[in-house]
Amino acid sequence: MSFYTSNGEVKAVNGVSFNVRRGEILGIVGESGSGKSTAMLSIIGLQGANGKIKSGEIIFDGQDINTLNMNEIRGKKISMIFQDPMTSLNPVLTIGYQLEESLKRHKWQGNIRERSLEMLERVGIVPAVERIKQYPHEFSGGQRQRIMIAMAMICKPDLLIADEPTTALDVTVQAQILKLMKDLQRETKMSIILITHDLGVIAGTADRILVMYGGKIMEKGTRREIFYSTAHPYTKGLLKSVPNPEKPKERLIPIEGQPPDLLNPPKGCPYVERCPQAMKVCLEHEPEPCEISESHFYSCWLSELGVRS
Repeated sequence: MSFYTSNGEVKAVNGVSFNVRRGEILGIVGESGSGKSTAMLSIIGLQGANGKIKSGEIIFDGQDINTLNMNEIRGKKISMIFQDPMTSLNPVLTIGYQLEESLKRHKWQGNIRERSLEMLERVGIVPAVERIKQYPHEFSGGQRQRIMIAMAMICKPDLLIADEPTTALDVTVQAQILKLMKDLQRETKMSIILITHDLGVIAGTADRILVMYGGKIMEKGTRREIFYSTAHPYTKGLLKSVPNPEKPKERLIPIEGQPPDLLNPPKGCPYVERCPQAMKVCLEHEPEPCEISESHFYSCWLSELGVRS
C-alpha cells in the first residue's frame, strides 16, 4: 500500500499478511505512523485518491474485495468505527437520521425506526425514543462513541474495524466502551479488528495481536505469547515503555529515536536504527518471519542465530 505525494512514493504498508477468524478480536498495536490505520482503511477501500494497493489480495468471505462493489460491502458486511466521534458524526443531522441512513442504503428488511431505537438502547443511550431526535452536540464524548458503535453495528456486519475507539476518553468511559464492544461481539459472533497504540487496551481485549512498525509486521501471536513470551526487540521495547501493574516499581524505558522515513525506507529491518541489538545484516537484508509456534511469529535476524531478544 503506497501513497503518491509531491515528494515521491510513501510505502506506508509493505508485505503485511494476516487473517481474522470469525468471532475473534484481533488487536493491532504500534506507534503512530506504523501503518495500522492505513492497512485497515485499505480493506474497505478508503485509502484516499493518492493511495494505491500495488500488489496482493484482500480476501473476505472467500472473495477478493477488490473485485466487489464496496458500496455494498461497507456498512453491511464490514463496518468501521473511526478515531474521533466528535468529527465523525454530522453536526447538522439528528442521531436518528444518521442511524437510519445505513439501514435505508442497504435495504434493511424490517422496521427501520425500531432497529435504530433498539441499537441506541443496546449501547446505553436512553431514553432512546427521545434521544434519537437530538443532535451530536447534545451528547458527551463517551455517548458519541457509543452512537458510533451503534451506527457501525446497526446492519449486523460480519467484521467490525475499530480504529482507536477510546481515544480522548477518560479511563472509566474507556473501560465501559471496551466492555460494550466485547459484549456485542459475543452476542453477534462477529469479528473485530481493534487498532490502538495502547497496550493496556489490547491486553484486556484482544485474542491475538499483531505488532506493526514501519509498515510491516514485527511480531504476531496470542495475547499470552505477545505479553509473556515476547520475541521481537521492538515488542520488548514497547512493553518496557508502558507501566506494568504487576511490577509497579519497575522503571519505564522509552524507545529512543524516531520511526523510519517511509519515503526512503531502510533497506533491511525497519527497526534497525533504534534496535539495541542491531547487527550488520540488519542494515542490508530484511529478515524472514520465524515461526516459534503455530500461532507465534516474529521477523528478526536474531532468530537465525537461535537468540531471543
